[in-house]
Amino acid sequence: MTKQALSPEIGRVVAVDATQVVVELSKDLKALAASTFEGASEVGRINSYIVIPTGAHRVVGMVTRVVMSEETQLRADQMTLSLPAAKRHLYATLIGTIEGGSFVQGVSAFPVLDAPTLLASKSDLTSIFGSISEESPPEPDKPGFCVPIGSSAVFREYDVLVNPDVFFGKHVAILGSTGSGKSCSVATILQSILEVESVQNATFVVFDTNGEYRAAFAKGEERDSRFRTLYLPSDPLQPSDRLVIPYWFMDSEDFCRLFRASEGTQRPVLVEALGRARSGATPSDKRKWFLDSLRIELNNLLGALAEQKSSLDVYTLANGLAQFMESESDLSSEVLGSRHATVTSIATGIAQQALPHVGEYNGRPSYNLSLPAPVRVSSQSKIQEVLEAILGISRQETKNGGLMTADSPSFFNKGLFLGQHMEQALRMQPGAEGRTREYCSTMLMRISRLLGDRRFDFLFGPPEDEWPAPLHSLAAFLRDILGLPSKSKRLSDADEVEEGVLPFYDRQRQGVSGRRNIIIVDLSLLAAEVLENIIALLGRLILEFLQRASDASVSGIGRGKLPVVLVLEEAQNYIRESRQLNEPSVSRDVFERIAREGRKYGLGLVVASQRPSELSKTVLSQCNSFVVHRLQNPEDLRYFREIVPAIFEPLLKQLPSLPQRYALVLGEGVRAPTLTYMREATPIPDSQDPKLYAHWTAKDPALPDVEAVCARWEGKNLEGVGESPPESTPAEGAPRADTIEAPPDEEVPF
Repeated sequence: MTKQALSPEIGRVVAVDATQVVVELSKDLKALAASTFEGASEVGRINSYIVIPTGAHRVVGMVTRVVMSEETQLRADQMTLSLPAAKRHLYATLIGTIEGGSFVQGVSAFPVLDAPTLLASKSDLTSIFGSISEESPPEPDKPGFCVPIGSSAVFREYDVLVNPDVFFGKHVAILGSTGSGKSCSVATILQSILEVESVQNATFVVFDTNGEYRAAFAKGEERDSRFRTLYLPSDPLQPSDRLVIPYWFMDSEDFCRLFRASEGTQRPVLVEALGRARSGATPSDKRKWFLDSLRIELNNLLGALAEQKSSLDVYTLANGLAQFMESESDLSSEVLGSRHATVTSIATGIAQQALPHVGEYNGRPSYNLSLPAPVRVSSQSKIQEVLEAILGISRQETKNGGLMTADSPSFFNKGLFLGQHMEQALRMQPGAEGRTREYCSTMLMRISRLLGDRRFDFLFGPPEDEWPAPLHSLAAFLRDILGLPSKSKRLSDADEVEEGVLPFYDRQRQGVSGRRNIIIVDLSLLAAEVLENIIALLGRLILEFLQRASDASVSGIGRGKLPVVLVLEEAQNYIRESRQLNEPSVSRDVFERIAREGRKYGLGLVVASQRPSELSKTVLSQCNSFVVHRLQNPEDLRYFREIVPAIFEPLLKQLPSLPQRYALVLGEGVRAPTLTYMREATPIPDSQDPKLYAHWTAKDPALPDVEAVCARWEGKNLEGVGESPPESTPAEGAPRADTIEAPPDEEVPF
């Protein structure tokens, strides 16, 4: 065989643009194969690589198309025709450059016409894919591409490696139609990280809306001992382990979204009630609550007088203040002393002056018929004096305390919130009290319903009981949800918190010695009515904690020193792209904020979805790496093409035909765009395709214990329900019928 026959050259460049080249293949290649010193190689295989020398660089292209055309040659005298000449052309997308043996994405020097085109040699492929050095482990500060997630679909001997800092730190989207292997890819990527021997402190929080990831990180076998997993079920019949998120962790925006408070009247009432409730969180805060409430009411009244509001507004505010002073007369006399009588007389006098000027229409107070209140300036000056005195008392009593607002995650009594603080907030709103109450009636009914619904016990606790306010409850919850070890000395031994009431507090109080790497938050049994709110609450708490932990003087570590990755399964269910102007979505707002700002604080996202067209475009556009399985829906394909750079468009044409477990991996987290055969997840998630035909043809198929399933669903025990099918046995790991328990003499409709 001649030296020419062993040359890696396969053709010449005949066209170049900013994204791809066209190569005319050599006529010496009788078939799409070539022999080189390294052996026989295929030429023009889709997703393979070519190399084009360009000065000191070697430009790398990924093959996306091969065509053959026939051209009829016409002689100069135009009298005779020669036989057709066949030409074969190869189209390749330019993806990167090899410089000094290292591959980098992007092209700065483009090939010229007639440049020779070469097959990628083994050294070129090593530069493109890289390799894992067994002798020298990755440097912690600069790990590079060190974690294998699969192998090249074309060159199976080469692993596809990701850079964990970029792949997770700059967010990754894992997309694919149902059944394409998306869930297994999520599981195998996380498993690949945890298989690295030096990885001990990873934190992945999985929001599992389908209840399928527990199986992928289950314990019990020696090979799975690397998974240090915390599983938080949403099943109310697992009280000692279940997910519990106390309502006082929510901020005012969470409450407004959950209770669907309208902007006009309901929202201000709800926010003021929350501020009052949090200020009076415990009996020891009663004085502070009173001072804060009195300051708010005096400021409202002073503002109405200064702005010359109508007599109806002034009367409502003054009369509400007088009633407040009367209802809290003992506490007012204790805190204010002689000023108690002064404030009461001021409020009563202003109300009496304003009342004759309040107009009525059909027996009800009317703004249109009310005149400005004729209140003397002296009353305003007295109010100002009282305000200054109150501020002085507040500063003296709370000089070492923090500022309590409606957004503070501090405990408040839910019974007093609805029965006392909401009433005070309604009374203090400008306008007729009856009208304000009428406008807020639907919200009040909604609050009462949610507080009394047993489906929401994990959030509000049992309707008939009041949750305790244990010391450091927020810290215990965050340690639990982030898999951090306990710091039991911070938890008070005197806390009267019964075991099972707050499971996260129990775990921290009992002591957790080591880190948990995988925290699986099972959301599969949560009511759809609150799913979006709960996921948004969890995401916001983690983000705001990491933001506050960035202050090294407080946390002792500094910004980005506690990296956390949130895995959002079926993300299209709660991070939807807005189809209408001003369509509200609290979870979309939270995760768009995380996508934009989370990287600065060490918070990364893994966004998994089977419908990218329904996902927030903001979240997807912030993802710098993509693992894309088969996508067949035209709308999903069009939407995804708008997200990724246009240079990859020729590669995306193969997405509808990808087999299971194959994925196109591209972005900053990998060395080069690659069609990847994903590693097998071991164990796999509980998301296998159903074996319909095997069940149809089985002589004695396993049947479910319907009574046991329904009893667990209803929250009942099984006594007297009926007999179990004699021939069926529970699946491995499934709860036995005789072990299902519920609270005695109590039904939990779920």
